[in-house]
Amino acid sequence: MRILVTGGGTGGHTSPATAIIEELQRRDPRLAVLWVGRTGAIESRVAASLTIPFRGLAVEGWPRRRTPRRAWVALKLLWAGAKSWLYIRKFKPQAVLGVGGYVSLPVMWVAQRMGIPTVLHEQNRLLGVTNRILAQKATRIFLSFAETQGEYPKDRARVVGNPVRAAFASPRSQAEAREAFGLDPSIPVVLVSGGSQGAHSINAAMAQVVRGFRADEAQFIWMTGASGAAAAHEASSAAAATVKVFPFIDDMAGACAAADVIVSRAGASSTAEIAMMHKPSILIPYPHATDRHQDHNAKAFDEAGAAVVLPDEECTGERLESCLRSLLGDREYLNAMAAAAASLARPAAAENVAEEILGIVFERTPPL
Repeated sequence: MRILVTGGGTGGHTSPATAIIEELQRRDPRLAVLWVGRTGAIESRVAASLTIPFRGLAVEGWPRRRTPRRAWVALKLLWAGAKSWLYIRKFKPQAVLGVGGYVSLPVMWVAQRMGIPTVLHEQNRLLGVTNRILAQKATRIFLSFAETQGEYPKDRARVVGNPVRAAFASPRSQAEAREAFGLDPSIPVVLVSGGSQGAHSINAAMAQVVRGFRADEAQFIWMTGASGAAAAHEASSAAAATVKVFPFIDDMAGACAAADVIVSRAGASSTAEIAMMHKPSILIPYPHATDRHQDHNAKAFDEAGAAVVLPDEECTGERLESCLRSLLGDREYLNAMAAAAASLARPAAAENVAEEILGIVFERTPPL
């Protein structure tokens, strides 16, 4: 089978794409994949790590305010559409999978008008702008939440959850994960992640938090992003507790497995991974996300009893430390949160998406 994947900009878009590709490769060892994304963005690095051919487009998001720059962005979109046509014509995909991000717009739009089946995946509880545009002519729309908000053809939608990589579906034991990170197996572990780029507000709060715990109270795995690593090392050097600082963690599944509590942004992939690992969490939604979609993701976890939601503007060292102490001191509550997180997991998401794609390709579901 030949499939073209498009989308990216954040790990929230590339992680489910990776999970779906892994599942399709498992089912079809001769699978041919081409990834089309934004030049120089995270998706180009992800494609390289998967040894998947990558083609770049020079696009950017549509300015929300009326500005002369809109004309320049429109020209870039037109040029991206022309290049997309060339990429599609040469690769000849049997289906195109869009995982969101504005780079997927020209690729999916052109594919739809070339009569190629297109499927899209929406990771968030609120349908993104690009997916809202593309959904009207999509062959299939995969949703992560039954309560997804936004306009889309309901008869072509399937609630599958957010696909996560295989490592999160079959994690190592907590003891093994703690040993791999050089942590004491008997002391609670807190994993802190502001995403691949880090989060300034979380890092600033954590600089105070790590100095507030004794060595026997907690240990920390802290992913800071490249820009926050130096300050985090300085803060942890004054801490009594064990603090493992990483600009980026390749083995995030292992880090999750080691943790008792996870402090995280509320991105779609992060929350899906937390649910899959059955972990209690403190979610701090990124306040500048488009349409504040992270607020919607966090609300789903809050309503289920799986997370404590801490608004970014309230994310101080004092408040975060208080939340952590409250959770770490109540094992019964942590167990209840873990069970609630497990109830939100969709372990078969990647398999269900792959099954639908194979059905569309080989049963020749007509494009709309």
